[in-house]
Amino acid sequence: MHRARTIASALLLFTGVAHLVKYFASSGADGAGMAVFGVIYFALGVLLRRPGAWPLWLAAVLPAVGGLGGSGLLRESFDPVLALFVAIDVGVVACCIWLLVARRRA
Repeated sequence: MHRARTIASALLLFTGVAHLVKYFASSGADGAGMAVFGVIYFALGVLLRRPGAWPLWLAAVLPAVGGLGGSGLLRESFDPVLALFVAIDVGVVACCIWLLVARRRA
């Protein structure tokens, strides 16, 4: 498995668990979206461990959507944990796009 794919997978697994921890630590005050994205991100982290391009596409698109939503929430009120989640989303999207471009060139 390519190093960038391993990094993206590890980041997604970490942030998936972290989203769920944040949701349950706040007793659901962060909204159900936090838990939903936690499950989605964890599943994407597992899927990236498998070969193929479709997990890369999913892992590029869904964290981009989550990062945009998180950015909107950050504009309303700053939360350092949410800022970390958005930064991880940016890193995952960058890794996946880089891998998709590399696949097309090969």
